[in-house]
Amino acid sequence: MRILIVDDHALVRRGMYHVVKEGFPEADVLEAGSAEEALKLLRRPDAVDLALVDVRMPDLDGLELLRAIKSEWPDLPVIMISTYENAPYVKRALADGAAGYLLKDATPEDLTQAINVAISGSGNVLSPRVIQNLFEEQQGQAGGGGGRRTEYSLTQREQDILALLAEGRSNRDIAQRLYLSEKTVKAHLAAIFRKLGVTNRTQAAMVAVQLGVGPAPGAIAANGE
Repeated sequence: MRILIVDDHALVRRGMYHVVKEGFPEADVLEAGSAEEALKLLRRPDAVDLALVDVRMPDLDGLELLRAIKSEWPDLPVIMISTYENAPYVKRALADGAAGYLLKDATPEDLTQAINVAISGSGNVLSPRVIQNLFEEQQGQAGGGGGRRTEYSLTQREQDILALLAEGRSNRDIAQRLYLSEKTVKAHLAAIFRKLGVTNRTQAAMVAVQLGVGPAPGAIAANGE
């Protein structure tokens, strides 16, 4: 597996390099200090399997680089790494095809989990604070907190599954942790989505935060099957 780290700060790149190598010892980790350098590396014959891209860079910023990458390599998972948790940045990144949005105060375990989710194609990975900000913006646009119910008649099993979903667990992980089949987990998720009035895992995780069954500090929420 080949992972590309794109950040204009050498110390940040080096730190992320060691974190990635710790989680994926066999990975070939490449570093780029600019968008231009990143595109040159991506155009080499050996394919890159995933890119970790800083949102703000001096030449071409990370969001512009994301669009360039998705235009030329639409199937390449790109996780945005940032100190900016603002909802507009996150929404723009997800709209442009990012596989996730992770804050720089994430733990090594968070990053490893995020890479695993993105590589597996499970969907979008988001830091919990990012989810909270998205939720608060959504609530603000709805005119405050009165638009959503605080009770959704979830069973205890559904609450357990929702909490694990909000931690970024895949259906397989949830099934193993709760001693269920993946088919049963999917059926429960369909029921959860219907009760919450949502259509995907990110929206469900946002509601989980509201209900107090969301991810613990440092956890990651995933959007995907």
